[in-house]
Amino acid sequence: MTTLRRLGNTCGAIGVASALVVSCGAAFHARVDDAEGGASSVDGGREGEASSGAPAALGGAALGGSGELAGAGGDLAGSGAGAGSGGAAEPACSLLGGVERADGHCYVDVTVGTANQPAAQAACAELALGRSAYLVVLNTQEEQDFILETFMLPFQNISDAWLGLTCSAQTHPETSDCHCQNCSVQDLEQKQAAWTWVDGSRESFGWVNGNPNAPVRCAALGYNPSTGVEAWGWVDRACNLDQVTPVPDNPHTYRTICELE
Repeated sequence: MTTLRRLGNTCGAIGVASALVVSCGAAFHARVDDAEGGASSVDGGREGEASSGAPAALGGAALGGSGELAGAGGDLAGSGAGAGSGGAAEPACSLLGGVERADGHCYVDVTVGTANQPAAQAACAELALGRSAYLVVLNTQEEQDFILETFMLPFQNISDAWLGLTCSAQTHPETSDCHCQNCSVQDLEQKQAAWTWVDGSRESFGWVNGNPNAPVRCAALGYNPSTGVEAWGWVDRACNLDQVTPVPDNPHTYRTICELE
């Protein structure tokens, strides 16, 4: 069985086993017997059973817009021509179905169903194609507003988005370093300082509702309808769960938004 992974807006596609196929400006990842598996776990803040729905690796040959097949291991060039064997051409953001900002960073929603954080992180790595790619990093409130308006508002109170923000077990082996409950502002700021972004930055402006306040190591841009003006914000989440229930009887899935430099 051949399946297609949707990477951008579709206009037409050709399925080829283990290949990236481009047709009419759309990019798909085709792979034989690549079915997402595993049941979704629902938990508001504790580590549970890991999701087995990890994305397939992006490999094989690439078909450029010119119709020529790239060499083995070649990447998809932004010009549409097939890259040479082992090449690492940077694809145009629009070709990936993404949106580019003035600073040259490209943002792509590669969501297929829901995913836990490691699977989402792996999906962004697969998308790299010669660029640095990772789960979205929020450096300013303006950037967060852009992500919400561009990708998330249609999924308000339905889905949250994984962030490239974690409390590393290497630097903080005890989860008590990563969170506190009913603590002072000073203590909470100290816990927030333990969290770092995948690019090494340490912005902490977006935490809401006393977060981080659970013994977990991942974070999401989440929506909580019970908090009014701070409905959207950063919240700590269990890395290995692909669903969360922020309020009773209202489970949220996760979206995967990647940032490429």
